[in-house]
Amino acid sequence: MRTSVGWAGLLWLCAAPWAWAGQYVLLAGQTQTVPISARVVNGETRCNLRISVPGQADLERVVQAPFFDAAIPITPQDEEVVTVRWQGQFRRINDQVVNGCPTQGETRFKVVSNNALTRAVWASMRAQLPPAKADCLRTAFELDQVRPEWFDFNDPQSSGEDAKIDRAFAQCEAFLTRPKAWGSQNAQSHACTVAGVKTRCEGFFTASVNGKVQTISREAAIQNQLKNLPWSTGVREIASVRASRIQQEKDRVARDAAEEAAKLQAIEDAKLQAERLAQEAKAAEQRALQDKIAALKAQIAEEKALAAQERNWVFRQFDKIKGVPAPEAKSQEAPKPGSPAAPAAAPAAAVPAAPAAPAAPATVSPAAAPPAQATPTAPLPPPVAAPATVPAPAANPAARSLPPLPPS
Repeated sequence: MRTSVGWAGLLWLCAAPWAWAGQYVLLAGQTQTVPISARVVNGETRCNLRISVPGQADLERVVQAPFFDAAIPITPQDEEVVTVRWQGQFRRINDQVVNGCPTQGETRFKVVSNNALTRAVWASMRAQLPPAKADCLRTAFELDQVRPEWFDFNDPQSSGEDAKIDRAFAQCEAFLTRPKAWGSQNAQSHACTVAGVKTRCEGFFTASVNGKVQTISREAAIQNQLKNLPWSTGVREIASVRASRIQQEKDRVARDAAEEAAKLQAIEDAKLQAERLAQEAKAAEQRALQDKIAALKAQIAEEKALAAQERNWVFRQFDKIKGVPAPEAKSQEAPKPGSPAAPAAAPAAAVPAAPAAPAAPATVSPAAAPPAQATPTAPLPPPVAAPATVPAPAANPAARSLPPLPPS
């Protein structure tokens, strides 16, 4: 009958301090690879073991410090316990001799039908740990290939996994208690200030790789801790937040530039508008001045025309007073061309003029009347009687014999 891990082990683990001892369990009928670890104390760092498994051919494995462990495949059959034995034996590899480990020993693996109990025990143990420590242990176990869900912590035997489990717990405690650059804040995202700008940051791990400090993963930092290798931490702005902040800064600069350009354009537009209004005002002023000049010229021309009309009217009045015929009367007295009386006109001028009758008052013909808008003139003086004319001596004897002309 196959044995199984008892529930008493679970109760003992919950009540007692952490003490790592135990061994893997094997699943009946399935091949599983499990480690065996030899105890070497004489200062050897690399040696050879001959390993015997019931029902299988012997194996040889070269082991080295610090655990001197080797992984061997085992396929349990219908037995309850599989006992594996080992002892040191030298070995020749490529013309080199590897010393045998100065030790011998054995370990037993229980065969079970399932691992429900070991899984439950490990789940209970993990639930008692802080989340950060449980996560660190998970990473450490993965790096050391420890499978706690198949490990019987209630088995009193010691195994090669005991030292790995002890180291994982101790180094994870040191890893978690070591001060980080982000302090007690959330490493994935926390408030920070970069170059005077408030933003969101994340923590990261660093280590020296090939002589250069480089960013490493958290798993790599835990691995360095397990191997006692140096590592450090730092804080940087989250890449997505940085990209968003840079884009916002670009947008702000673009907005400021657009606003500044708009202000400059508004100033330029206002300047052009003022210049245009000034030009329009100057043009309007020039037009008004030209209109005034034109009006003044028209007024002067009109006044000159009126003054000319007044002078002409006055001259006509003087002409009438002097008895000068109007231009229309002179045109009527002019002889027609071809008239027989035309040759006699010249001798008739030599006939002595008859006594002139008193001059009648001059009458103003309607055509010679001043225009309605002419300025009224002073009243004419009373007509003066023309002096009597004395007959002039005849120009020639023939003229004396002519009778006088009848009065007109």
